[in-house]
Amino acid sequence: MAYTIVDPHCHIIPHREPVWGWGPRFTVEQLIAMMDRDYEVMGEIKHVEKAVVMTGLGLTSVDHRGLVEAHEYVLESIKKYSDRLYFNPVINPRSWRSDQLELIWEWKDEYNVCMLKLHPSMHNYSLPGYAPFPTDESKEIVYPVFELARAMKVPMMIHMGESPYSIPAQIAPVAETFSDVPIICAHSGANNIPSYAVDAILLARTHDNIFLGTSWVQMPELVQMYYAIGPNKIIYESDCSPQAMGQTLRMVTNLHLPPPLGVGALKDEVYRMIGKNAAELCQIPI
Repeated sequence: MAYTIVDPHCHIIPHREPVWGWGPRFTVEQLIAMMDRDYEVMGEIKHVEKAVVMTGLGLTSVDHRGLVEAHEYVLESIKKYSDRLYFNPVINPRSWRSDQLELIWEWKDEYNVCMLKLHPSMHNYSLPGYAPFPTDESKEIVYPVFELARAMKVPMMIHMGESPYSIPAQIAPVAETFSDVPIICAHSGANNIPSYAVDAILLARTHDNIFLGTSWVQMPELVQMYYAIGPNKIIYESDCSPQAMGQTLRMVTNLHLPPPLGVGALKDEVYRMIGKNAAELCQIPI
């Protein structure tokens, strides 16, 4: 087994983020420098070998940018560091329909597209539910994105973490409709409401295609995740920036500690959570 760290959740932007406001910037050079820092993992010094990058989320929601304009800096950055970086386009389904989604097909090989991202809270829509309304309208904008992920054989990442549009249980209907599409529940819903991680754990335990991201999740919930779904469905993610890789990585690697601090996870299990799971889902060679 390759003992490699892969971070599947990073954001870069050359200026202040226009909605969240974090800044003044987080450039690709800053990201690469953070990846190359020394991180202690179970007594060994390791670096983050690969990362999946996204644009600043506000660029996809304000000032009526198109798909290309919103991702311009990320595209340039992946070209520059194509051996280290992979691409997760953030899709605004309320604005970008099939004509723009076709561009992602063109980007797949040239820009290392390995995942697609939805952010219901940022873009103000409900995921399809079970009742006809507003599900019928939601299907029209959300299903094409899932169909693209299915055709490209890449996972979906869905932001979760606040009411009313990003409660983890809301993923269940679309996960059942697209049971062959792996879905990463970003943050496990814990970034704004930590207790949502409990909701996400139940979701992953009852749906084979749901995987749980660890950014913003607290240690007690990480322990619950390990016992509930096992290391094969837990995916380290930093959400860098605004979070730093080191602090989020430490939370997951601490699972190797004996109870009550951790769960006594084996070395292979830890590296599965901090690298192998993401690499397999996203087809990233490590």
